[in-house]
Amino acid sequence: MSAFSTVIEKYAGTPAAKEATRGTERALYRLSQSSTGTQTLETLVEQYPTSAFAADARFQIAKRLYQEKRWTDAAEQFRRVVSQFPGYSAADHAQFLMADAYAQARDRDQALQAYEQFLAFFPQSELASTVHFRVGLMRFESKDWMQAAVAFTRALEDSAGPEVRAASRYNLALCQRQLGETAEARTALEQYRSDFGNDARAADVALQLGDLDEANGDFAAAVKEYETALAARPSAGLTIEAHYRLGHAREQLGDRDGALKAYQGAVEATDRDHPFRLSAVARCAALYEARKDIPRALAAYKDIMRNSTDPELVAAATDRASQLEGRKR
Repeated sequence: MSAFSTVIEKYAGTPAAKEATRGTERALYRLSQSSTGTQTLETLVEQYPTSAFAADARFQIAKRLYQEKRWTDAAEQFRRVVSQFPGYSAADHAQFLMADAYAQARDRDQALQAYEQFLAFFPQSELASTVHFRVGLMRFESKDWMQAAVAFTRALEDSAGPEVRAASRYNLALCQRQLGETAEARTALEQYRSDFGNDARAADVALQLGDLDEANGDFAAAVKEYETALAARPSAGLTIEAHYRLGHAREQLGDRDGALKAYQGAVEATDRDHPFRLSAVARCAALYEARKDIPRALAAYKDIMRNSTDPELVAAATDRASQLEGRKR
């Protein structure tokens, strides 16, 4: 490299200098693809900033730092790629990885700013839908439901892949629920079910639709949705919730036997202090009392006393258990 530099300086403008420049570029490219130390490559890029391969070398420096999980350093190097070489063919990838590196470093503000800059600089990039989705997630996490909904909608408008489209459609429905747009949320959830069928979110979608049915007073429809959720073999936590919600909907329809059966499905869960399990135990206790089945009602209240971490709930269960035991004497 030093020999090429000497020729370029000594014979500027000559064919020999042009060939030396090409030699410098080829050498820089080979070094960027090799295991040459990052610091050495950094020095060479600074020395030959106008080389045709300087942008690629800078990108490789950033990628190495990213792979080493040196997030802040990687973000700075990707920023330099974009700022120094705006016409670089992989500038959109550099901007994307800069934002991701900031996110990995838990620097939310910088990450969000970098993603939004991406959308301003590279709106036609193949990564745009993914960026809209990530902006949506960040807005969702900060409870900025309106801006999250806008981002998820834009992700759906782009040519996103099926995974991004599915997640965007579902998250959009959640945003719409938070915004009180129940009709729009139902439409989004039903569209999700139509588009993606029995995928991994089938139980979640059914639970959301069932909850909307309950809010609308249509408990029969809610029962069907909760049964659909359970048939989708959801996670342990969702299974407990679905059993409880099914019991509640059946109880509203006057089906106490069916309600007890559903509640028992939640009560049998191994996660003894799960909130929906304890809610199911409390409803079982009330239904047993209504049947004058004092032993089972007492057992339910004692279950709450053993497993709940809510002082008020424990106090209420203890008080009721004492009253029932007093009746037995």
